[in-house]
Amino acid sequence: MTEIIDQANTTDLWLEYRRSQSAVALSLIETELVSRGELQFGTAYVGQRTASAYQRSLYTRTGTTSSADLRNCSDFASSAAAQRFFIQAGGPLNDPHILDADGDGLACEWGVRIARIASYARQQARSTFAAPRRTTSSRCYVGPRGGTYTITASGNRNYSGC
Repeated sequence: MTEIIDQANTTDLWLEYRRSQSAVALSLIETELVSRGELQFGTAYVGQRTASAYQRSLYTRTGTTSSADLRNCSDFASSAAAQRFFIQAGGPLNDPHILDADGDGLACEWGVRIARIASYARQQARSTFAAPRRTTSSRCYVGPRGGTYTITASGNRNYSGC
């Protein structure tokens, strides 16, 4: 699966991200997108479907390992690299290197990273797609019979506003 994701173009990865129901596939796609610097595509963004797991214990962890080749988070160049290794080593169901001690399915600081990306993308979406605000005019107008008025936010004339 990793080779297919590595070779896919970015648009296809985003399309698969929207379609996929597999937590493992979503995680692998997200790590690849982040490594390419692709954090958002239209209304989709990294962490949109996975950030809610951050700091929620979803998988049982025993805290012991028999692996002589224990890996630590500091062994990886980035949290995305740690997450990718974690998935390839059997995560989130199996965590022989204890990279996901809290059992949220997110290794090392990967959960922090996608939570930040998702939070930023949601804020951007709110400000981009927010309804335009109407402003009131404090300018006085003179009507055809000499009366003065202002225009309200709803577009009506307010004759007691001047």
